[in-house]
Order: sequence, then C-alpha cells, then structure tokens
Amino acid sequence: MTTEDSRAQYLATGSSDVGESNERLDLIRGVLGSEATWAEPPPQVGDGILASLAGEAISQPPADEARTGRWAVALAAVGGLVALAGLVLGTISVVKTDQDNIVAMSGTELETAASGEAEFGPTDAGWWVRLEVTGLPPAPEGSYYQGWVWSDDGEGVSIGTFHLRGDEMPIVLWSGVPLADYPSIWVTLESEADGPEASDQIVMKGRIPDVPEA
Repeated sequence: MTTEDSRAQYLATGSSDVGESNERLDLIRGVLGSEATWAEPPPQVGDGILASLAGEAISQPPADEARTGRWAVALAAVGGLVALAGLVLGTISVVKTDQDNIVAMSGTELETAASGEAEFGPTDAGWWVRLEVTGLPPAPEGSYYQGWVWSDDGEGVSIGTFHLRGDEMPIVLWSGVPLADYPSIWVTLESEADGPEASDQIVMKGRIPDVPEA
C-alpha cells in the first residue's frame, strides 16, 4: 500500500499504518466529521464566496504524478472547507461589532427561566439578528422555535427558525424588513403540523427602543 493510500485509508477509517505523526490527519478528520462543516451557511456567506471568486484569479501549478492520488484530493477538499469556514466565521464575527445594537430578551410565562439578548445590524440585503439565549429548552420533536419581528400595528414577519437540539451556539436570523418599522422581537414555539402563521406559544420577547436607519 502506498503512502497516499495509507493516508486516504486513515482519513476514511481512522486506522492505518501511516508511518508518520497522525496529528495533521486527525485535524483533517475532525473538520470533515464535524456537522458544522456541512451545515448550510447563511445567504450572505454564499454571496461573499461568489464575490471572492469573481475578484480573484485562481491559478494552480501542475501537480506531479505523486500528487494526483486520493491524498491530493483530500487536501484540496479540506482547503476548500477551511476557506468556507473562514468566510462563515468572518460573517458571524460581524455580528459583535456594535455594542449599542443590543436588546435584552426575556422569557414569558411559558418559559420563565429563559433569558438572553438580541444583537442586530444592517446588511445590503436587510438586517441580521443574532440571538444568545439561556434557559430555553430544546424544542420537542415535531416542533421548532421561530423568530419574528413585529410592528406596532400588529404585523409580524418571520426571521427564521431553529430548534436548539444540538450544541449551544449563537443563533443568526435574517430580516428583510426594516427593524425601525418592526421593533419587537419574539420567539414562538411552533408545531411542524401547523401553517406559517405565528402560534400563540410566545416563549421570549424583546423590544428595540431606537433603531437607526440602515
């Protein structure tokens, strides 16, 4: 078995006579095995990738015969994943740049232990809303949480869904309507069997006191 075959086998199974330190291979296997690696990024991330590719000419020198095996393919794939992860992290890091755009979120009588904060900011496509919550249990099977922004006239617009059944992490939602006109932020518990309207199971609320124009 060639060295390239041994490395490819180790990436696939975690066991092989590689004959060298496995630290780099373990790092690659960890990236490939993480659910977050394969999660669908927000739309803004895809736009950023396209913009980067459009503005940068990519050249690749010819590879010798030893680099054309599965090991080279694995490295190329991991390189792409690392680049994608960088773009995702870059997008999420934007969310904590303006400490003035933060509103407290509190639980309702349905979830009195829930609390947290919502941070928000403008993008070219609308507004991002980043939730950090504690004390809110995972949504039961067959249900999910849904974020909303509401106007003072009682009009609500969905800004995305989540369920909290995985690792705890910030929840990034997206609004296509101006938050100055929809300053209330709600989280509801929804059933998968129901329609798109907001349920009356409101579990968290917050209100933006003064939203700057985008």
